[in-house]
Amino acid sequence: MPGIRRLALVAAVLLFLAAHSPAVETPPGWIAGVGASALEDPMAAADEAASKAKAELGSSPAKLVIVTAAQPQLTPALIDGVKKHFSAEIIYGSQVTSPLTPYSNHPDAATIDVAAGVSVFALAGDTDIATAVARTDVEDDDVYYNAGVALAEDLKDAIEASERPGRLVVTFGDQYTGSNQDFATGLNDGFGKIWPIIGGASGNVTAKVIYQGEIRTGINVAILLAGDFAIGQSVGEGSHTPAIADQALAESIGQGDKEPFFAFIFNCRRRRTGMMERDQLAEELSVIKQRMGDAPFFGFYGPGEVGAFKPGEAARGMGFTVVTAVLFAQ
Repeated sequence: MPGIRRLALVAAVLLFLAAHSPAVETPPGWIAGVGASALEDPMAAADEAASKAKAELGSSPAKLVIVTAAQPQLTPALIDGVKKHFSAEIIYGSQVTSPLTPYSNHPDAATIDVAAGVSVFALAGDTDIATAVARTDVEDDDVYYNAGVALAEDLKDAIEASERPGRLVVTFGDQYTGSNQDFATGLNDGFGKIWPIIGGASGNVTAKVIYQGEIRTGINVAILLAGDFAIGQSVGEGSHTPAIADQALAESIGQGDKEPFFAFIFNCRRRRTGMMERDQLAEELSVIKQRMGDAPFFGFYGPGEVGAFKPGEAARGMGFTVVTAVLFAQ
């Protein structure tokens, strides 16, 4: 009987905590959904992931959709699956080594590059959004730097026009560790001011990238999100272990005075290799989820990262790291 009473007391305490735990505070203009699928058929996987993301938007119409997919799955059929739920002109994304969402980082993949894995991030509400694209399949010794400058110049007017207090630029496409440093420098120089930037490399010039519902190669994409949020940023570097991701997120979250409501996380493909060999990928997802609590996150593993070690610092192109940008309500 004492044991039963003790269990009943524990259950009552848990119910009380659940009922009185503060919900994640989300800005009024931020309505987001994240969906994922491990189905092998590209259209079916995209349909499932997009359906989940759309359901989380409720009745609010999406203004932006970002899709990440295993390289074999990024096909016209995948785009058709997403288009069952969202208009083509708001669909962006890229091929990745592996999607990274609360649902999975695909720890059981047979090889480092997953054969099947699709994730969808959809954003609605009053957040201001602007997008830009720059070609990298041109004869130019400074192609990556110039692509960064071009993207920044295309987004400057939108940044200055928005009255929202928070700014974040999310980027992906044709960049690799090495070339992404030139790219990040170009973005910084093009803006002429330090704005928070985070992103991940999709691969080289042949990497498949989605821009307004079309699959293209030889491009870099930048997406401006301006909203009623504050940002924490950090970079984890060092050993290729889950502890590094935990450290990076802890530092980003510690920069806010509220609980985070969302995070973008871009992670190194080489880190994934090491953790895969030690069977630690599931552990890495677990520590990320523990740090984020009930708040969702979205990103991927790829061959290069763009981020900053702290807010107010110029973005850098890096490799062998995990970069984080955590959002807090103002």
